[in-house]
Amino acid sequence: MLPPILKHLVATLLGPARACLRYVARLPAALVVEIRCARRIDAAARRVGAMRTKIGIMSGHLNAGSIEGRVDADRNLRRMLSELKDDLSEMRRDLATWHVKECRGRTGARLEAAIAQLNRIAADTWSAADKLVLQIDEYDGARAHCPG
Repeated sequence: MLPPILKHLVATLLGPARACLRYVARLPAALVVEIRCARRIDAAARRVGAMRTKIGIMSGHLNAGSIEGRVDADRNLRRMLSELKDDLSEMRRDLATWHVKECRGRTGARLEAAIAQLNRIAADTWSAADKLVLQIDEYDGARAHCPG
């Protein structure tokens, strides 16, 4: 048996946690699922955003002319960027289909914001990848004609 002071301390510390659990237990199941979906979409947006950052870094190196020789002589980088663009387009289509099919086009503010953010980041990343392909074409084209 705990002394009264420890009982009071435990009750004081666990009180907010219990209140939070009671609140979550009263939430409709659909809201909990929606929050979980929003978190997963946010995680996907962070991963796509990280890819956008890497593309920006590569673009900066090309703009600075700091890469010696041709960047993509075997065209593998351009192929990967093209595949990334296809994946981003497919992801956005799948997300839109899911939104209509599963949510009937209606969601809470949190999920709606997550979907909108992922769409913005995916569109920006697609555009950046497209521009990088053109930059690589120009960069490698200029170096292909250089002697030596």
